[in-house]
Amino acid sequence: MKAFKYIRPDSVSAAELAISGGKGKTVISAGGTDLLGTLKDKIHPEYVEEVVSLKSIADLDFIKEDKGGVSIGAMTKLADIQNSKVLTKSYALLSEAAHSVASPQLRHMATIGGNICQEPRCWYYRYPDNKFDCMRKEGALCNAMYGNNKYHSIFGAAKVCDTPCKTECPNETDIPEYFDLLRTGDIAGAAKLLLSVNPLAATTGRVCPHSCENGCNRNEYEEGVSIREIEKFVGDFILDNEKDLVGEIPEDTGKKIAVIGSGPAGLTAAFYLRKAGHAVTIFDDNEKPGGMLVYGIPAYRLPKNIVEKIVKMLTRIGVIFKQKTKLGVDVKLADLQKEYDALLLGIGAWTSTKMGCPGEDAAGVIGGIEFLFHATNKGKTGMGKTVAVIGGGNTAMDACRTALRLGAKKVYNFYRRTQAEMPADEEEIIEGTEEGVDFRYLAAPAEIIKNKKGHVSKIKLQKMKLGKPDESGRRRPEPIKGKTETVDVDTVIVAVGQGINAEGLDGIGLNKKSEIIYDKDDYSTNVEKVFAAGDAALGPGTVIETIASARKAAKAIDRFLGGDPKEEEVITGQSLSFSTESVEESQRLKVKVKAVDKRTAYDEDARASKLDDIIKEANRCFNCGCVAVSPSDLAPAIIALDGVIVTTKHEIRAGEFFTAGLCSSTVLDEGEIVTEIRIPKPEDDSIQFYSKFRYRKSIDFPVLGVAAKFVLKGGKFKDVKLVASAVSPTPKEFGDVEAFLIGKKPTAKLAEEAADLAIRDALPLAENRYKVTIMRALVRRAIAKTV
Repeated sequence: MKAFKYIRPDSVSAAELAISGGKGKTVISAGGTDLLGTLKDKIHPEYVEEVVSLKSIADLDFIKEDKGGVSIGAMTKLADIQNSKVLTKSYALLSEAAHSVASPQLRHMATIGGNICQEPRCWYYRYPDNKFDCMRKEGALCNAMYGNNKYHSIFGAAKVCDTPCKTECPNETDIPEYFDLLRTGDIAGAAKLLLSVNPLAATTGRVCPHSCENGCNRNEYEEGVSIREIEKFVGDFILDNEKDLVGEIPEDTGKKIAVIGSGPAGLTAAFYLRKAGHAVTIFDDNEKPGGMLVYGIPAYRLPKNIVEKIVKMLTRIGVIFKQKTKLGVDVKLADLQKEYDALLLGIGAWTSTKMGCPGEDAAGVIGGIEFLFHATNKGKTGMGKTVAVIGGGNTAMDACRTALRLGAKKVYNFYRRTQAEMPADEEEIIEGTEEGVDFRYLAAPAEIIKNKKGHVSKIKLQKMKLGKPDESGRRRPEPIKGKTETVDVDTVIVAVGQGINAEGLDGIGLNKKSEIIYDKDDYSTNVEKVFAAGDAALGPGTVIETIASARKAAKAIDRFLGGDPKEEEVITGQSLSFSTESVEESQRLKVKVKAVDKRTAYDEDARASKLDDIIKEANRCFNCGCVAVSPSDLAPAIIALDGVIVTTKHEIRAGEFFTAGLCSSTVLDEGEIVTEIRIPKPEDDSIQFYSKFRYRKSIDFPVLGVAAKFVLKGGKFKDVKLVASAVSPTPKEFGDVEAFLIGKKPTAKLAEEAADLAIRDALPLAENRYKVTIMRALVRRAIAKTV
C-alpha cells in the first residue's frame, strides 16, 4: 500500500475544507476497515493521496428522538443502533438491520453513514488492479453477465456509463435503450427514440459500416448483435408510420433557414430545424432530392423509394425543396445571406480524386462518383466489357459490383495494399468476390495505355509490398523495383478518393483539400450566419458520420437563432432490463440475400427480416449495465421507514439516495458529506420486519435481505413498504406488491400471491437463480408476520 496523508478534522466544516483542498484525490473514511482493502488492492483507477476521517467528529455521533421521529448522526456505530432502546422500541426494523451486519467487532467500528455509502460489492469490481476491466470503473463489460454471478442482481442491471456500441457509433445512438423498448414489444416507442437522433435510419440500416457491431460485447463470446438489421427494420417502421411518430411541429419561430444540398446532411439538418419550429428551404442542383443517397449509392444496397419516403416525410412537415438550383449559378451565397436568418452548407463531396499517373486523360477513364451517378440514374456510363476499378473503399466496391450487374464480362479491382488494409466493409468484399470481382492486391496503377484513338486499352500496374505503418496506422505500400504487370481493359474507374466542388462558396474559408473550414464546437464558418456539415466540412465519410455532424449543426443553428442551449446528458443509474436469453448461447440473425444469379443493379439484394426475428435478435443484447448489488443492510430499512438522508448540501429521500455509478453507489457529489439520517415516527401499531440470508455470519453483506413495514386498519392493509437488498444494483422497492396488498386482509394465501408477484420480473443469471426462491420465501415470511 502506498503512503497517504491521514487527516482527522474535528468538525464537518473542517472536513469539507480538507476535501476541497484535495484536488480530487481525497476520500472520506467513516471509520471502518473497508477503505484500507480498497487502497491495498488499488481498486480505484486513481490512487488516493489523502484520507479524511470523519470518526473524530463528535457532532456526528448521536441518536435523538423528538415528537416527529428520530435523528441519527452519520457516525453513529451500528452497535449503538442495535442496542438503542429508542430504536428497538419504535424503529425495530432499523435496529434489526444493524444487528444483522457481520460480527460484533465490526459493528463496534462500522457506522450508519459508512454502511449506506459503501461502494459496490462485486468480485470483478474489487479485484486488484482492475484485472477484469470492470464497467463500474470505465471498462467495457460487466463480466458477471457471463462469469461468476452467484451474488449478483436478479432484477436487471444499471446503466453506469455509455455502452461500447453507443461509443463506437459516430452519431452516439443509444442502441440498448431502443432495443429495450423492442424487447417489450413497444415498436413505436423504439421508433420514436431512434427518430429522435436519426431521421434517416432506414438508410443507415442498409449502408452504415456498423462500427457499433464491432464494439458489441457479445463479440467477447460469440457473434455480436446484428444492430444494423434491427435499425433497418425500425427505420422502415418509421417511414411507414411517420405521421404518428414525427409528432407536432411547434409554432413557427419566424426564422428562415436555407440548406444547400439535399443529401444526408441537408435532409438531417432540415428535419431537426423544422422540428424546432423554423422555416426550412433546401436548395439542390440535382433533379431529385437525396444527394449521394440517390446518385452515389447503388439501388441494390439502398432502394430509391426509401429516399423518396424520407423526402415525403420532410415535405409533409413543411420543408420546401428547390431542385435544379445550383449554388453560384442559380442562387448566390450573398443573396441567400440577405434573405435567410441562417444558412447550412451540406454540399457533399462530388468530385473524384485523380490517380496522378500518365495516360489518365484517356477516353474510358472515369471517376467512381461520376460512374455511379450515371449508373444509378440509368444514364450512359460508357463502360466496356473489361473494367478495372482502382481503390479499396466502399465506392470502389459499389463500382465493381455495379459494373458486373450492368453487363461487364470481367471486372478487376486493383488495390495497392492487401485485403486486410482495405477500408471497404468486409461484407462488400465478400459479396463482390461471390459475384465475380477479380481482386488483385498489392498493385498500383503506373500508366494508362491508350490505343490509336486515344481510348484506354491497357493498364500498367506497379507491384507493391508493405512497409512500415503510415499516419493511418496501415502499413505503407512500397513499389518493388522492376516488378510490373500489364492488363487489357476497356474502362478504368478511379475510386481512390473524393473531393469538394467549391464553386459558389464565395468568401467561405477552405483548407488545402478545398474542404470548408468550420468551428468544431458550433459548426459556423468564417462567414456570418453560414454553417457547414457533412462531407464538405468533415471530408468524405460515411452516411452516419454525416448525419451526426448535421444533427449537431442543426442544434448549433437553433442556439444561434435563440433556441434552447441545453445539451443532451448521459443519464446513468437508471434500471435496465435485459432478456435472460442474452446470457444463453445464440446465433446471430442471418440476413437473407438474393442468390448471385438473381441480383440486379436496381433491386435490393437483402430481404426484409420478420418482426419475430428482429425481437429475437434484440433479445441477444446484454443491455450492458452493471449487475453488482448495493451492499448496505441499513439502506432498505431506512427506505422502508421513509427516511431522509441529510448531507452538507441536500436533504434526500432515502429512496432517491442510492444509485449506480462509476466507483459509487450513491448520488453524493464529490466532497458532499452525510451528516445525519432522519426517520419519521412510525405508527404505533406498525409491524416491522427485517430478514437476511447469508452463508456465514462473518460475511458483512447480505446475499439477500428484505425490509418491510406494514400498517393495518380494520384488519386490512392500510400502508405497506417493502424493500430488498442485494437483488439489484440499488435497493429494490416493490410498488406493485405494495399496491396489491393495500385494502386486503392478510392471509396465508395472500402472502403466497404477493410473493409470486414480487419475483414476477426477476431476471436471474446462470448462477443466482437460487436467489429468486429465497426472495419469494422472505417476502412471504414478512407478510405472514401480519396474519
